Amino acid sequence: MSGPDVILFDIGGVLFCDPWETLVLTPGRGLADRLGVPMDVARAAGVRLWGRYSGEVADESSYWADMGVEVGVTVPPELVREVECELLSPSPWAHELLAQAAATGAEFGIASNNTSFWFAKQSKKLGLSEWINEDLVFVSQELGVAKSEPGEGLFEIAAEQLRGRQVSLVEDRPENLRRAEGLGIRALDYSFERDRDAFPNFLSSRVRL
Repeated sequence: MSGPDVILFDIGGVLFCDPWETLVLTPGRGLADRLGVPMDVARAAGVRLWGRYSGEVADESSYWADMGVEVGVTVPPELVREVECELLSPSPWAHELLAQAAATGAEFGIASNNTSFWFAKQSKKLGLSEWINEDLVFVSQELGVAKSEPGEGLFEIAAEQLRGRQVSLVEDRPENLRRAEGLGIRALDYSFERDRDAFPNFLSSRVRL
């Protein structure tokens, strides 16, 4: 099989921690436990807010205000900043994975369900501007559709724009891998937590250099 023309990376779970889950649900250190919010309540609130905030450009302060309403407590901004400094971080293997992608000679970009505020922070911490082609960024908050959208979703938009090119996707969620494969995108199943021992040859073993 020839190598890809384009490699698209998911962010959460692949290059970076999943943001709200990490900040809110991390046992003992996350916001739910620090604020005394039951984990099931916090999880349900996070899912509802993710659906809302990942579909449009929005402000982070509004997100945390809405989270407070959802869980019935005030979420102090200074506590959010403290937890973020402690927990919000890239995969320790992110730059190695990006370097492997660069070694293939392919262009690469992003395919991510995200929010405008977390995407900006992830991009800065990962230094994505040094790696990716900005024309190959497919993110839910800009497109207004998610990967799981009925009908034309994020992957369908990407596949149409990249028609005629060989595309690979590095992604950690099985349902997203299946959907991408159905569109002719070669899906590479990878999670930095699950596959931490796959380095240093994860990508080079799956994509012909």
